Amino acid sequence: MKKLYFRRAIRTLCFFMAIIATCLILQRYFLRNTDHNSLRIEGFYQEDRDSLDAVFIGASDIYTSFIPGRAYDRCKLTSYLLASESITAEGVKTAVKEVVRTQHPECIIIEANAFLYGEADNESNQAHIHKFFDNLPLSVNKLEFIQKKVPADEQAEYFFPLMKYHGTWTEYPERFHLVASDIALQARGYNFLKGFRTTTDIYNSSKPGLNDSLSSVTEELELNPKLEDELLDLLDYCKKRDLNVIFIRAPHFVTEKTLDRVKRSQKMASFVKEFGYSYYTFENDVKKIGIKANHDFYNEDHMNMYGALKFTDYVCDKLIQEEGIVPEPLNGTQREIWENAAKSANQLYRYCNDLMMRGEVRGAQEDVLTLSSLPNYSDAPIESKER
Repeated sequence: MKKLYFRRAIRTLCFFMAIIATCLILQRYFLRNTDHNSLRIEGFYQEDRDSLDAVFIGASDIYTSFIPGRAYDRCKLTSYLLASESITAEGVKTAVKEVVRTQHPECIIIEANAFLYGEADNESNQAHIHKFFDNLPLSVNKLEFIQKKVPADEQAEYFFPLMKYHGTWTEYPERFHLVASDIALQARGYNFLKGFRTTTDIYNSSKPGLNDSLSSVTEELELNPKLEDELLDLLDYCKKRDLNVIFIRAPHFVTEKTLDRVKRSQKMASFVKEFGYSYYTFENDVKKIGIKANHDFYNEDHMNMYGALKFTDYVCDKLIQEEGIVPEPLNGTQREIWENAAKSANQLYRYCNDLMMRGEVRGAQEDVLTLSSLPNYSDAPIESKER
């Protein structure tokens, strides 16, 4: 009789363990919001500890603008884009803390977008919050955010995403390529594109942009009070820890509708400089960068591959020549990975150019669909005549 009860107990235990294992597998690979944001963030944590010269933090404004593989090819700078779509100001602060926890780069570059909204609605946008925080590994920084900022009845979703995304099963089989991309990333152990993403399109506006005249705009517009507080808190954190932080505003196709963001950017620059940090308003430098309004953007807010290549080269020169960043030497394995990243960036440029020349609008990112197309293109360095 005792043996019978024992066998039943073992079977019951095995049954529940199988349920738990199934739930964990479903949560890890299938019933979660796998997208370019999750692949980008996961790739950051695959980087060797203390192996990066620079980490870029921000929203789509930066992950569509700077090409880490190109930066390595040009000046041997190792960098990563710890960025997420419409990241909140809270997300930026947490990202900085995660960089401090996992890397000690020569500099942290923060794109300003999260602090420039006229309203603070983005700070409470659940989709944007989850896109970043769902993909962070459990750490004291993630726990701090959850405990301080997330209502008690919603906190479980951040530990068990299955509770929030159990309905994603209806999106299959369309999502299988993202699952395959996630599995491939884990098996490979590093992100080829180091977080970069673009769209193969060329924005042609019927009205001219204001970029050429931005240098004459001197007016400052007050930041949203909540976002100003978040910025000052971030600056105080960076100052107390003696972090080498650089703030930038990536180029946009500026119109009368978006001119207020330029004015808020100038106000933000005043705060940043008061703390002794650099603030580069690259929107004013489009001529120096060589950006063409009706060629180098895919919409008003994002540069395409043509613009990103020019911007990457320009930023590299700034970091090396003006900020004094000196790339650290790599070991053999790291060098091989970065050489592959540089080759992938060259292939991606030619892939995107091919699609844009044919008028095919497509997202190009760290997924199996994009990566499987790259071997069809040369990985040789980009020549000036191709730009």
